Amino acid sequence: MKKKLIYVFTVSAILLLGACKKDFLDINENPNNATVVKPALVLTGALNNTAAYTTGGSIFYSFAALWMNYWMTPGGVSGWYEERSYNFTTNWSGSTVLWANLYDNLNDYTYLETQSRAAGQNFFVAVAKTMKAWDYQYLVDFYGNVPYTQASKSVLFLNPKYDKAQDIYEDLAKQLDTAATLFKTATISPADAAADIYAKGNAQKWGKFANTLKLRLLLRQSEMPGRQQYIKDEIAKITANGLGFIGKGDGIFNNPGYLNTAGKQNPFWAVYGYGVDGTRTASHGYMLASSYGLNFLQDNDDPRLGRLYNTVNDGAGSNYVSLVWGQDVNFDQTIVTVSSIGKGVLKSYDQPQPIITDFESLFLQAEAAQRGYISGSAQTAYEAAVTANFVYLGLTEAEATTYLADQTVATWSANADKIALIIKQKWAAMNGTNAIEPWTDYRRLELPADMPISIASTVTTKKIPVRMLYPQREYNTNSANVIGEGTINQFTSRIFWDVK
Repeated sequence: MKKKLIYVFTVSAILLLGACKKDFLDINENPNNATVVKPALVLTGALNNTAAYTTGGSIFYSFAALWMNYWMTPGGVSGWYEERSYNFTTNWSGSTVLWANLYDNLNDYTYLETQSRAAGQNFFVAVAKTMKAWDYQYLVDFYGNVPYTQASKSVLFLNPKYDKAQDIYEDLAKQLDTAATLFKTATISPADAAADIYAKGNAQKWGKFANTLKLRLLLRQSEMPGRQQYIKDEIAKITANGLGFIGKGDGIFNNPGYLNTAGKQNPFWAVYGYGVDGTRTASHGYMLASSYGLNFLQDNDDPRLGRLYNTVNDGAGSNYVSLVWGQDVNFDQTIVTVSSIGKGVLKSYDQPQPIITDFESLFLQAEAAQRGYISGSAQTAYEAAVTANFVYLGLTEAEATTYLADQTVATWSANADKIALIIKQKWAAMNGTNAIEPWTDYRRLELPADMPISIASTVTTKKIPVRMLYPQREYNTNSANVIGEGTINQFTSRIFWDVK
């Protein structure tokens, strides 16, 4: 199995046992260790870890970017059996690391919320609620039912129970409403604002983030029978708070001051880009262009081609070459002969790490408008989303305008199925930014409808997995609760919103 992925765990990861247990057998106490930490100090580390564990972390791309046909592994490199075959176990890194990282991060936000409430610092309370919703949303999307009400309470619950996924989602919506309300009146000192490496204390921007995250949660449920009125009622609450959604130029990014120093580079760059000395990282050579992803751009004269992929030999060549997802590969198929990740997403060692971009938010708004959930023009939001993606990749608004007018795959009036159009262009835009969201769209909508299945000879079930398996550690340390969830299968045990 591959050991090339590097994961950074905070001290709280060591404290996890089962879903979130503490090593209560440790009787040694260091009098020099603080037992209470100022919320501002906790905030910076927690936000930075979110970026490293999620959108900037290798585990967020090492399977979903392959399953969504952005990237493909080359010849001459061992590993990726589980990703290529879809046959994984409870010990697979995709399941174990996601679980550990997210609960580790949640420990920080739980502490932040508790300390901030005690200190009367509502801005930090609202941030903690927003970021807990971010982490729990992914836990539900990966695993379904998970510990929630008893999680991050290791002193009280050594074996936390599993809550129903839909119940968690509904409570997250309430938590985000509360966060948005707090952001409307919360204040923060200039010194504490410096600890906010996402928005520099801008409560209005944080409120938009909370609303956008809630919209994402609600759209997950759009295909569920009998759920339409609930979605409309919850969106009405967003409208009522008046903060709006993330719009053009409002994206949430992390940048604590990345440096070209070991351990301090942008996390995505550090994994998939280049080392401090300028040499490419191993994973940069491991993730090459998938034919479905590259051909979509090439066949439709899409200007994003040269931004999302390099030509062969890491840009030194003159042509583009790709690999079919799951094909047998040989030692000649390497970064020298196949296209690699492009400079539109691999910008620099100090590039801000996107948490949620303006174009993702605009695609969400386009879908919501098309479904009649929010007012406004779905076409306007859709075209703004595509344009924002062009700009993010280093292209111009004029290039986006030409593309939207000339290419059938992008022109609003040329596509009868507007939801399919929105999701296909969202899939194209999320390449190299967040591969989990397109995987989630595919699970809930079966779009893009022509998404290829791995052709690897080791594939036994010709279907993209619909979930992660619970990690083996849960079966070892929280066995009664996890076994109570029944037999879990990555192809048939769907998340509650996956009903198609």
